[in-house]
Amino acid sequence: MTLKIACVQSDIIARNPSENFKHLDELFTRIQDDRDIIILPETFTTGFPAEPELFAEDENGATMTWLRKKAKERNCAIVGSFITSFGQQTSSTTQQLSNSATQCLKSHNTLVWMNPDGTYHTYDKRHTFMGGEKEQLCCGQNLITIEYKGWKIRPFICYDLRFPAWLRNTYKDGEFGYDLAIVIANWPVQKSYIWNTLLSARAIENQAYFIGVNRVGIDHNNINYIGETKVVNGKGRLVAELTDNKEDILETEVDMESLTSFRNYFTVHRDWDSFAIEK
Repeated sequence: MTLKIACVQSDIIARNPSENFKHLDELFTRIQDDRDIIILPETFTTGFPAEPELFAEDENGATMTWLRKKAKERNCAIVGSFITSFGQQTSSTTQQLSNSATQCLKSHNTLVWMNPDGTYHTYDKRHTFMGGEKEQLCCGQNLITIEYKGWKIRPFICYDLRFPAWLRNTYKDGEFGYDLAIVIANWPVQKSYIWNTLLSARAIENQAYFIGVNRVGIDHNNINYIGETKVVNGKGRLVAELTDNKEDILETEVDMESLTSFRNYFTVHRDWDSFAIEK
């Protein structure tokens, strides 16, 4: 049982959703028609960070409309994040951002998983990044697991990758919490070694495939993004990657049989510690 993946390593036009939609429409013409999932970078409509007072969208906004259209056209799931006003609000996040504007208090960096039939799942970024995002957006409180074509898939966003407890897989009653993790990012060039090391480390720790999709280009803050979009297996070994710092599409497959074979051979998951995360 395989999943056919297309990872879109794109540049992002700062603060211009409509132009990013047009640009992605062009890039999508290069993707094969048989993909099960198309994955976009973090904040693919605006770049990072984005001002919620200007760019936060509701469930009927331009980005959700575009995602629904493309998922239906391509007959596959499409994944990416943008700034939303419909994330889950909690008392803890309200207190944390009590000095922020009202709009920011209800805004999140939200990953949307859009299905071809227009149904969708959302994940709000748990670990908002210092220096702009943390000061403007709420932190997500909930993990989600998406069951799709026989796979259990768990999405994360960028800075989440640094926090192993949040990404920790589980094994109970013969079932894993997830088989595939998707990490979408705006990860800068100076932290390339960390990006590559952590993707492999998290895959090894959790005996799961990890897909990291990162942007390229230089943003409006003069930050250079390295790309290095890649897929690693449950052993932490490379399956496929993009090595050039330029726009490209990585098309590859992940295979459940090989993952199950490895898990059955090396049963470290039976010795994983149990713990709970305090929210």
